[in-house]
This record gives sequence, structure tokens and C-alpha cells, in this order.
Amino acid sequence: MRSTAILLSAVVILAPGPAGAASATITGLKSHRAVYDLKLAKRTDKSEIGGVTGRLVYEFVGSVCDGFATQFRLVTRLENTDGKSRVTDMRTSSFEDADGKLFDFLSQNFIEQTMTDESKGSAKRTEAGAVASIVRPAERKVSLPAEARFPTQHMADLIDAAKAGKSFDQIRLYDGSDGGERVYDTAAVIGKPIEGPAEGDEEKVADRPELAAVKRWPMTISYFDPAKREKGEDTPEYQLSFQLYENGISRRLRLDYGDFALDGRMTELTFIDVKPCN
Repeated sequence: MRSTAILLSAVVILAPGPAGAASATITGLKSHRAVYDLKLAKRTDKSEIGGVTGRLVYEFVGSVCDGFATQFRLVTRLENTDGKSRVTDMRTSSFEDADGKLFDFLSQNFIEQTMTDESKGSAKRTEAGAVASIVRPAERKVSLPAEARFPTQHMADLIDAAKAGKSFDQIRLYDGSDGGERVYDTAAVIGKPIEGPAEGDEEKVADRPELAAVKRWPMTISYFDPAKREKGEDTPEYQLSFQLYENGISRRLRLDYGDFALDGRMTELTFIDVKPCN
């Protein structure tokens, strides 16, 4: 979620391996479309948020030969403590090659059907380093840390760390947030693997044969602003918790902003067929 929402992209941390070759984990990522219903899970007395309902639609499609395209849309109705409400609509799309050398993104935010901001750009990794070329809201170049990972790489690294039995790791992530200028410091806490359906689980849509034998891990990722950390602040901008399957599907979402938190429950899951690599 980005801004007031989830980012799975992931959703989505760990010591990077060398760019330039697709990992075995990336080849195993499953193209799919998932829908999550969102609701307010908690709030403190400091929060101006009185209630939240919404829906998140996430689509991930691609292969190591054609690259990976992600479509993400989050529509929420936010109600403040005075009872006034507004509808926000966040739409993002991105493309990433399997080698982690190229990342294109487009992000648009709407309030009551009026677009309030838009960002578009691309990032490229070369032997000389990584740089983002921003087209909107204004043309500019942004130098990126050489170790920064793009979202699909990030998700694959996270799965690799879980498979290796790691319980903690961290990495820098670039996903085009905040007009294409933000690089996050992220830290992940990884739980023990889970197999089979959870007893009393609300997400019955995920209890299907295609996932029955696929491992998943509970994870919590904290997202930090490097600029604030340099000033001695070590409080995350937000925390994202979820269960991540070995094939890249996520369930049981929670996004915690401190003063309030949202829960997301998977209500639809569709697997998408893609053309196999030649």
C-alpha cells in the first residue's frame, strides 16, 4: 500500500542478490488477480479517522521472458471523527523486467472522482548505478542507491529469505512512491512456515487445491524514511503484515499507521494463464 493504503507489492526486503539473472523464485511467481475487502481494525484517541471501508484489487501477470506487470487499485471511504466522509481512489500500474534492471510506474490519486496528483517515471539499473527518470509531476532525474530493489525483486528476496529460514532481514526498496523520489529503508520479521488452511480462517476463498501444498509465512514489514532516520528518528512510516505464499500470493493483510490500522481479507482469487516462455 502506498500513502494511505497497502503496497504488496507488495506488496514487499532482504539482502539483495546480484541483478542480471532471474532467480528460481521469480520463475515460480503465479499470475493472479486478488480482491481484498478492507475495514478499520483499530484506532487511537489521536486518530482523526473515525471509520474506513474499502476494497483493494491487485493483479500480477507475467513471466521471466516477458517481464511482470502489476495493476493495483484501492478505493476507500474515509470517515472522520466529525462524521464527514470522502471517497479516495488510488490507481497504480507498473512493469518490471525479470532481471531487475528496468522498472516503469504510473500512479494516480483521486478524491471524489477528481484527480489530485499523478506521477509517472521509470528507473534503470546499469553498471554505473541506478537512476530514476521522472516524467510527471515534473521532469527530473533521481539517483537511487545501488542496492535498492524494485518490487518484484523485493518479493522474491523475501520468499528466498523465508525459505532459507531467516527470521529477520532488511533492504532498500524503490517502488515509485511520493512522486518517484522516495526510497524506503525496510525491515522484515519473518515467522515460521504455515501449511494447510488455518482453523477458523475467514478467507475461505484461499482454501483451494492450487494452494493446498504451497507454504506460506507470516511477515511484518516496517517502512522507514531514510531522511528521518538520519536525524535520529526510528519510527516507521507504517507497518504491513500479511501471510506470503511461496508463489507470491498474499492473504490476511494488516496495514498499521500507528494511530489507526486497516485489515484486509481476501474475498476473490483468480489464477491467470500466461503464455509459456519459448
